[in-house]
Amino acid sequence: MKNFLLLLVFIFVFNCSEKQTIPKNIIPMETMSEIIYDMTLISVSKGVNRKILENNGFKPTSYILKKYEIDTTDFITSNRYYSSNLDMYLSIYQNVLNKLEKNKQIISDSLKRENEKSIKLREQKSDKQKMDKLTSPVKLFSSKKSKSE
Repeated sequence: MKNFLLLLVFIFVFNCSEKQTIPKNIIPMETMSEIIYDMTLISVSKGVNRKILENNGFKPTSYILKKYEIDTTDFITSNRYYSSNLDMYLSIYQNVLNKLEKNKQIISDSLKRENEKSIKLREQKSDKQKMDKLTSPVKLFSSKKSKSE
């Protein structure tokens, strides 16, 4: 019985420690990050502007495959390989998250600058209107002639 348990432990350790072979047409990690990033953006835009995409005949999967010059099987094989190696898969998704955060900050900064410009223009317009009121001639007398004249 003791030998049987030892044999089971040995088989288990051997099977768990077996390295997965790298597939023939694996997509590099950086490219995989870019693909997943693009897929995320398209997924979000589909939720927001689905009608626009449909009306223009946009097909997300075809677009991504063509953009990165890959086929479906290469993506599936690569995704399966990376997902079997947790460290690599986490690294890919961390890159995607970092890029999304960076773009979020860029957009946020851009919106802040546009808001500041808008406020400044409104203030300038308000100041100009105040100056126009101060410099415009004041009518003290009515231009209508009185009936007595």
